[in-house]
Amino acid sequence: MEESGQLKAALHDLCQPLTTLQCTLEMALLVDTLEKYREAAELALAQCTRFAESVRSMREIIRVVMERPRARGTQMDEET
Repeated sequence: MEESGQLKAALHDLCQPLTTLQCTLEMALLVDTLEKYREAAELALAQCTRFAESVRSMREIIRVVMERPRARGTQMDEET
């Protein structure tokens, strides 16, 4: 898969945990027991982990794309 496709997939993967995180936190405000609030907080933390993993994936894709032009330029300089 090319980088733009990977980036689109990563952005899509980023939206799901972010939406779930938002809904979980909103629901946590409505619960009436400490146990339910704790469950909501644990779920929210799990979604934060997924969110962070998606961001790391996007950073890696961007890093690879940004390094390619430099590698090509360096290779051209060496050939001349």
